[in-house]
Amino acid sequence: MDLNETKTETAAQEIIAATHQPVRVVNGMPMVILPEGFEAKTLPETLPVPVRKKGTTVLNDAESFVTVVNDQKGSGTRLFSTIAPPTFTAVFNHHADGPGWGDHRARYNAPLAPEWTAWTGMDGKKQNQVDLAQFIENNLMDVAFLEPFNGHPGSPDGSTLLEVCRTLEAKKKVDFKSAIRLADGSTQFTYNEDVQGSARQGLLQVPEQFTLAIPVFENGAKWRVDVRLRYRIQDGGALVMWLELIRPHKVIEGAVQELREQIAKDTGLQILNGTPNT
Repeated sequence: MDLNETKTETAAQEIIAATHQPVRVVNGMPMVILPEGFEAKTLPETLPVPVRKKGTTVLNDAESFVTVVNDQKGSGTRLFSTIAPPTFTAVFNHHADGPGWGDHRARYNAPLAPEWTAWTGMDGKKQNQVDLAQFIENNLMDVAFLEPFNGHPGSPDGSTLLEVCRTLEAKKKVDFKSAIRLADGSTQFTYNEDVQGSARQGLLQVPEQFTLAIPVFENGAKWRVDVRLRYRIQDGGALVMWLELIRPHKVIEGAVQELREQIAKDTGLQILNGTPNT
């Protein structure tokens, strides 16, 4: 028998020996021990149920997240949360009293509401007065009316803002000349308009700011957001306008904190500010 035949016979014997290895159970997991050069292979598919729980369940609302946490929580469960971006993560086999795998989780990413996304998407976006007026008009149901209080001018209601928007849309061909701030906080624009070949001067009054009542998160509570109307009169009389949301990051913080308090109450677990180990 030459060398090649010897090697072939040896390899064949190793394969035969590998296929006749007994199945052993290690920490509840069936496995086989193979000779050198072979890999050990676990056989979880032979079990009626997995040895332990693992994987991440992704939920789309806080109520569903609470339900899963209450169903799965134990002594090793820890809850984590971040503000930017807003996230909530439950780790059911965390490193608590001893080592833990940390791979059995539930996650709620607190998706932002369409209303919040729409208005924050316009924050600081410079446009002509027609486009901005049309956006406000299309989202007029988000505007909240506030009565004047303690020297604060309050906030115009939807009908007042609608009238302003339609006036801005109608004045798309006028030349704006100047703007002054009035005692009530609104801005008065002076413009020249060509009416049947003759110049005519007009006045347009626009509120300095208004207030929104919109949810931050999908299916969440509504929050107050104050919005300033900013403008610039360009060379040639064109009017550029944009929205300036006042401290929207603080609104996010408040909404996340409210969610944290509600989830902590409903689960009976402390929420840690941060992210779990990956």
